[in-house]
Amino acid sequence: MEISKRQLGDIVELQVKGRLDNYWADFFAGRVSAAIQEGAHHLRLDLSEVNFLSSAGIGILVRFHQQLQAIQGSFAITQASPRVRSTIQLVALDKILFADATVVAPAARAAPLHETLATDLGAFDVYELAPNAKMDCTLVGRPELLANGGFRAEQCVSRMLGRSALAIGLGAFGSSYEDGRGRFGEFLAAGGCSAHLPTDSSNTPDYLISAKDFVPELQVLYAAECQGSPSRLVRFEAPREARISVSGVAQTCLQLSGSSSIALVVVAEAATLVGVGLRESPELGASFEFPRIRSTVSFTPSAEPSTVVIAGLCSYDPPEELQPFVRPLIPGGPVVSHFHAAVFSYHPVQRGQIDLGDTVRNMFRSQTLKTVIHLMHDSRPLNGAGETELIRGACWVGPIAKFTREAHA
Repeated sequence: MEISKRQLGDIVELQVKGRLDNYWADFFAGRVSAAIQEGAHHLRLDLSEVNFLSSAGIGILVRFHQQLQAIQGSFAITQASPRVRSTIQLVALDKILFADATVVAPAARAAPLHETLATDLGAFDVYELAPNAKMDCTLVGRPELLANGGFRAEQCVSRMLGRSALAIGLGAFGSSYEDGRGRFGEFLAAGGCSAHLPTDSSNTPDYLISAKDFVPELQVLYAAECQGSPSRLVRFEAPREARISVSGVAQTCLQLSGSSSIALVVVAEAATLVGVGLRESPELGASFEFPRIRSTVSFTPSAEPSTVVIAGLCSYDPPEELQPFVRPLIPGGPVVSHFHAAVFSYHPVQRGQIDLGDTVRNMFRSQTLKTVIHLMHDSRPLNGAGETELIRGACWVGPIAKFTREAHA
């Protein structure tokens, strides 16, 4: 099989020669995926020199059509050989795959574009959502107990995390401390969804989605929980074949906010991931000394493309009550932060102005949740993995007006 590519404005056309059968399906899918990862959301196919199309090939075509349609993109065959056209007509997919080849007009924005910034990191588009909106942050529990003696039932509290909540910490789904015992691990909540990585032997992440009167309930050992609405949506994209570090995105959003502290939700296509997750429930304390740390946490450096939902907060000037919950965003840097990420298989993120709740809920409903991790900066001199790097995405930024501490026994 031969595949060539050309750019036609906002459209990328792939010209394919050969057989699109099960043998070549993965090769074809890889080339289409690469085009999407490079930013193409409107794809056209010239199959005039494809002499055979099998069911495996048809399945690939339908999958990419659905994937791009879900993010308001488009995927269509503009030309096809008689045999390919006949095959698609016989399976009654001609009205879908031979759709109008023009680019679908983007949905109207609910709020105007405020400004566009071209920085050394990449391009940032800023949309004003609610310019005067602020968030309040409640700090629950004592994070220092993670390494100093552990947690007991009296330190566990129940939190109901609805659609306006942004939260990260250590917790577990359940109705009581005993219900969560042996499973406490990293969690995040954003956009009406809560995700948690249990520390039991399953090591399988789980999630709950708010719906009508149902609100996810977590048993929390400690957490930073922010309530309110974001004031801005910031879209970002790295230059071609470049990447933007998660610290770069966070610091840019902090600067744009005009506030010393912000809550942040990011939905992004990630090139690399660097993070850790607890492997043992922390009720009795966790050891972070070598070699015991090997069984305490799992280290997750990955260069496999993925899509992530990141939630957390960062600050230039953290108040005293916040300091136990945060660490330097970059070793030795002026900004402190705490971010967790829900990690999914790669899927493109829709461009333009999008809604936080709709976007996050669609991620959890349509994609497979792979893990939940605490993002970190691996700064070891010789073999450090660095930090998470992003390709493009959306950030919802909420300036934090007030911190309240709820410390328990």
